[in-house]
Amino acid sequence: MKDISFDKCPYCGSNNIGIGYHLGNGNLYADQYAYYRQSSSSGIEAYFCKDCGMIIGQKVLRPEIFENASRAKDEELLDIINDYGFLLVNKHEYLPSLDELGFTMQNVIHLIEKNLVFYTKAFRKRPIYISINAYQLLKRIKTKKPLSNVAQNILREMNDYQLIDKEDIKRKLNLDSKSFNRAFDELLEQMLVTACGGKKNSVNWYTYLYCTSEQFDRFIDGLHFNGDAHDELWKIVEKR
Repeated sequence: MKDISFDKCPYCGSNNIGIGYHLGNGNLYADQYAYYRQSSSSGIEAYFCKDCGMIIGQKVLRPEIFENASRAKDEELLDIINDYGFLLVNKHEYLPSLDELGFTMQNVIHLIEKNLVFYTKAFRKRPIYISINAYQLLKRIKTKKPLSNVAQNILREMNDYQLIDKEDIKRKLNLDSKSFNRAFDELLEQMLVTACGGKKNSVNWYTYLYCTSEQFDRFIDGLHFNGDAHDELWKIVEKR
């Protein structure tokens, strides 16, 4: 990074320039959930006039941890998902995936938070992002299966929250990891819960925040379609 210095106050003309730092609670954080994670924040270096007290410049010390303000890449990703109907999370031999196409978790989290993409494990128990149109069609034709008692308890607990971390649900229900993960995957496979947001853990990685699909549906337009949902869904995915 180019070194920036200030030699003269533009307000009073003084050359008596001081330097200080916003630290602790004055840090700049990478996302709204990062307050308690020092690794997701940066101190701010401030230059000020020691005579008149005016701040004349500030610099973020760790700019690399923050997201780009541009959303052009997000729009490109949305076009792909809407066109194909789906996008796998992990690399696949034949099917398109997030990493393979050069996108990041940051891009998809932005779309999820705007309710433009639905996250599920409905495709062979693999994590996948699907377009809203594909989600609504698939929901019409997917056969509902009885839920396990643990899955029912998780779903009931989630109804009380607009957004919640998986670990918080597991802790509230006092469940072991194996039982909880199996039941939560059951809910994802049946499209009863989905990711509704993201908590930034590092520069390139997020933890999903979840809600029920019923809560998710409140923020999307209803599907006005009277034809064969199976045939319509196939028209979307056969492009691959």
